[in-house]
Amino acid sequence: MAYSDPADTAGQFALPRMTPAVKALLIANLALALPFLFLYDAVPFLRGVHTALALDVDAWRDHAPWFPVWQLATYGFLHSAHEPMHLLGNLIGLYFFGTWLESLLGTRRFLLVYGLGIVVPGLVQLLVALAFGQSLLVVGASGAVLLLVVAMATLRPQAMVIVLFVPVRLWLVATVYVLLDLFGLVRGGGGAAHVVHLGGAALGFALAKTGALWWDPWDAYAARKVARERQSAADDEARLDALLDRIHKQGIASLSESEKAFLKRMSARRGGGL
Repeated sequence: MAYSDPADTAGQFALPRMTPAVKALLIANLALALPFLFLYDAVPFLRGVHTALALDVDAWRDHAPWFPVWQLATYGFLHSAHEPMHLLGNLIGLYFFGTWLESLLGTRRFLLVYGLGIVVPGLVQLLVALAFGQSLLVVGASGAVLLLVVAMATLRPQAMVIVLFVPVRLWLVATVYVLLDLFGLVRGGGGAAHVVHLGGAALGFALAKTGALWWDPWDAYAARKVARERQSAADDEARLDALLDRIHKQGIASLSESEKAFLKRMSARRGGGL
């Protein structure tokens, strides 16, 4: 698969350049998946680890209130031990669409979005399964990857991607993925966690459409901190002016000890003079 972004005036199809977060996520997915792919049937201990890290609906139902909350993150880095194509498909999707989105958002925002793409769809799938009395063992990054596909299709619907040597509009690729999962959900069976996939797709669309993709909590915190510091400085200046005016009219004896201490702090802040 390759893509051509309409924002690129050259209009050439090219393989995306590897980005830091996607590289780390690819390594993490491979590192966790390969031992299970090759040793799952031979090493009983690995089967227990796989179950403990997967999103196990029965474990949440049976062990309340000691919920295995880590599973909402770890399940997204596991894959079926008997379906290597499941892993390969997610790695390909993560590489092509993850690098594309990371190049737009930056590494920090991308990691936040990808994390949401694991946790939120997993939580939705868990709640649905609990509500309907289902027993599921959910693994895979498909929900997060579908978030990437739909988010990019929302941002760049007219971008062209090469699928099986055929150029296709990105919006059509995303639509086909979503329709296949909708069909699978309606038909039932097959063991696929379609709710996770559709949850990821819905979240990707919502984040891109509302502009929430660009929200950075760290930047927002820094901006609030600067605003608070500026307001505090303005309040101090207003208090200082009021105290100096009182001194001028009533003398320094009119100040309380706390007000005198405030004057000393302001004097020190200004280098020893008011």
